[in-house]
Amino acid sequence: MKRLIQLRPLVMVLFLAIISACSKSAPALKASVEEELIMPDKAIGILPANAETCSDFKELPGDDNKATIYFSWSTAENALSYLVQVFEGGTEINNITVTTAETELTLEKGKSYTWTVTAKNNDGETVSSTFSFTTPGQPIGNYAPYAAQIITDYNVSDSELSISWIGSDEDGDTLTYDVKVTDADGNELVDQTNLSATSLDPISISTGKTYTIQITTRDNFGNFSIATHTEKIE
Repeated sequence: MKRLIQLRPLVMVLFLAIISACSKSAPALKASVEEELIMPDKAIGILPANAETCSDFKELPGDDNKATIYFSWSTAENALSYLVQVFEGGTEINNITVTTAETELTLEKGKSYTWTVTAKNNDGETVSSTFSFTTPGQPIGNYAPYAAQIITDYNVSDSELSISWIGSDEDGDTLTYDVKVTDADGNELVDQTNLSATSLDPISISTGKTYTIQITTRDNFGNFSIATHTEKIE
């Protein structure tokens, strides 16, 4: 009986220690929940119309070789600003940061370009898919191909991702494609070059992971465009 009485203080001490530990961890847990990052949604390009010659532009006074192109996109939830980047081949040739879902940029006439819009806030940024267009006017040499329009289809039962794409070119040139698929850790799932087909065999993937598909479209004159599509598999 004395042994039982002697153990009671020790049990009480342990009980109080557990209660104290729980009470201290609760604020930390609450803080971690409150600090969860809220990323902006992905914006979708509206104008210039994808894979077409742009029709919404203004002539540039005093310069017949350039035009001011109007850009617009869907408003991305949780975005505070947008970075618009325009590329010729793999080279960025213009960019602008704005707080509205529209802007204007001056570009050379008679060329094909690709562009992306990155939605940003204080927690991070989300890059759109790649869009493409041709500026009005006589072509300067041969047009670069339009960026491939990437299409994905996830088969839940087989955990397989099917990838296909649509390629086009203002000149009607023969096109080939280089395709890369990577996960968020940089692991390469696909690396194929000089494809004439416009689809891949289904690839095995994992839910909850983010994958990036990059397709480089090339014509037989050495011109190319790069399309990128990032998707999280839910």
